[in-house]
Amino acid sequence: MDEAKIIESLTRQTEQIKTLFSRMDNLEKLTDSVNKLAISLERLTARQSATEEHITTLTTDVDELRQKPAKRWETVVTGVISALVGAGIALLIK
Repeated sequence: MDEAKIIESLTRQTEQIKTLFSRMDNLEKLTDSVNKLAISLERLTARQSATEEHITTLTTDVDELRQKPAKRWETVVTGVISALVGAGIALLIK
């Protein structure tokens, strides 16, 4: 090989090395981004689980609140029926 070919070869290799370093830097940035995304996803999953637990608790509380008026109404109706039956029996006894 003559000197010109050696210089040309070294120049190409130098450019290839620069390109490889540039690609390696880009891959490091991409790896960091993927790592941050994985951490964010893990945190989001934990928050979603906590939110689901809160929703379950709230649903149970709402169901209990819905049942309270029904229970009160049943108690009132039972009281009225008992009073009417008691009055009827009182009238029959007299």
